[in-house]
Amino acid sequence: MRKRAAAFAFVLLFSWFSFAFAGWDKKPEFRWTQLYRYDIRQDNHQLYNNRISAAFNYLDSQQKQLFEITPFFEIRRNIDKGLTERKEAGLEIGKDIAPWMYLGEGFQYVWIKEDYLFYGDYEKNGFAEAETRLMFSHTLLDKAYLKLKGFVLEEYTYDFDQGAGMRNEVAIGFIVPIGKYVEAGVNWRHIDRVTYYDSDTCEATVTLVF
Repeated sequence: MRKRAAAFAFVLLFSWFSFAFAGWDKKPEFRWTQLYRYDIRQDNHQLYNNRISAAFNYLDSQQKQLFEITPFFEIRRNIDKGLTERKEAGLEIGKDIAPWMYLGEGFQYVWIKEDYLFYGDYEKNGFAEAETRLMFSHTLLDKAYLKLKGFVLEEYTYDFDQGAGMRNEVAIGFIVPIGKYVEAGVNWRHIDRVTYYDSDTCEATVTLVF
């Protein structure tokens, strides 16, 4: 956790030196993502996730990204239980360290009512989390008729109320652009809930980009 925080602090500090010669990109990128998640290890395993975000890029005098700020809102529903089990609103600050590497730190306000398996339904409202996101990606295929990108993602979530890390997630998958404004994706994800149960999930996503 300290290494991640130090790396992210370095990125922000480096960016500040270019502020006098920089400016905001005039057109933010809006993304609306619908995700279906199937947990192969647990009961009540079908989840539907809806997320909308807007990425505002801060550019240097060469029109290169210094960092981006992304406000977002996300809501997750358990299909099997007919339960809206998680809502979150927050802000992520991130940077493309390299064309193949992204590092971001998010801060989110969360409302949950989740099924913690043997723990029963657990409800907790109005608490804050920090989420460190590290993603590696690479274009695997770039043809006129088909483009394919592979990625590996790690997300570490810290609960300020508990004063401890509560989840560590690792995902690997593929993204396929469909035209100019649509992306489809599939991935496998492992979720380690530090004090609760683990999940292995298969996920499918459709994202509108505008």
